[in-house]
Amino acid sequence: MLTYAVTAGMERMCMPVLFKEISLDLGLSMVAVGTIWGIDPLAGVFVGLPGGLLADRFGVKRTLVVICLLCGVFGALRGLSDSFVSMAATMFLFGLAVAMVPSIVPKVTTVWFSGKHLGLTNALINVAWSFGAMTATMFSATVFSPLLGGWRHVLLLYGAPAIIMGFLWFATGREPDPDELPATTVSEVPFRQALSQVIRIKQVWIIGLIALTQWGANTGLLGYLPLYLRSIGWTPTLADSAITVVTGVSCLGIIPTVFLSDRLGNRKGILVLSIMIMSISLGLLPIVHGSTVWLLLITGSFFRSGGSALLVVLIFEIKGVGGTYGGTAIGLASTMGMFGAFFAPPLGNSLSDTNLGLPFIFWAILSALSLLGFFFIEERRKLKGEAKSDKSEVKHGKEMF
Repeated sequence: MLTYAVTAGMERMCMPVLFKEISLDLGLSMVAVGTIWGIDPLAGVFVGLPGGLLADRFGVKRTLVVICLLCGVFGALRGLSDSFVSMAATMFLFGLAVAMVPSIVPKVTTVWFSGKHLGLTNALINVAWSFGAMTATMFSATVFSPLLGGWRHVLLLYGAPAIIMGFLWFATGREPDPDELPATTVSEVPFRQALSQVIRIKQVWIIGLIALTQWGANTGLLGYLPLYLRSIGWTPTLADSAITVVTGVSCLGIIPTVFLSDRLGNRKGILVLSIMIMSISLGLLPIVHGSTVWLLLITGSFFRSGGSALLVVLIFEIKGVGGTYGGTAIGLASTMGMFGAFFAPPLGNSLSDTNLGLPFIFWAILSALSLLGFFFIEERRKLKGEAKSDKSEVKHGKEMF
């Protein structure tokens, strides 16, 4: 949870609220800002799958030690940028490291948990991301930047927690002993075997396409929203608080959404509802004003909050994946998702030259397209022996801590 909060939350989500200051300092256009924001996930296209393979081959502890250290160093390097090219280059380096985190951290949950606890633990990871993102969006531009003397020092500051996390994984993290493994066993498997197994599973590719549309729409929204609100007359503090509210409400909705899916035994249905509400709220944003903007942001954020956790669980529950190939499967889906997160922000931002609201329309349509994928997803039925193994899985989770 701390790893997700620091790397994918704080280090990544400090950028949207700092973009206005960065663009003025470096002379960046709206499209340039969108391109820089998209370069981070572009790097993930190259390392998302290798990151999952590394976790399956060498284990989560050794992999995360290196990843956290790289996130800290490369994240701090962004603060030394003096032009579009140098900022793009350092964002790409940072993206190479941080993009592996969504492929690796969820694998920790399958090492120690399964059954109904798998959904909850993945929800908690996403809650942690929300707390990290809220901290970054709430304080980076309005508190830390004036206090530290500008955006450069803020980025340098955020490099330190990630490096500390690397040392914590090295000193305290561990892999489970064989007799501690839950029902879904996890073993170190060769790269070729893991890749050969995963790429033949059609449902992993379909979930990857769903991730492509959802990551694209979400990344576009998070990067553009503060700039859009400032452009239509909101104060900087109020515009930045909007992105904080989005991440905060997402945090509140994650666990209830996952619990509801467990209670109903229908992850697909909850995901479809979540995506429908998100698409509608995105499409309506450009045509509403004042308090209605807050209503749409809160409603859309609450209902879309559990989407990432539920998609991860769907992947782990696919026949032939489980914990053994989970890192590779998530890596493949994340790679496709990060490709969407790369092209959607600059493409959407480019439409703002015609009308400031058009980017939201584009992202709403992109999000809605993912609904087609659920016609091809078969949700796994609960296995007969799972309920019996749940108590032992709680024990394994406690032993980890």
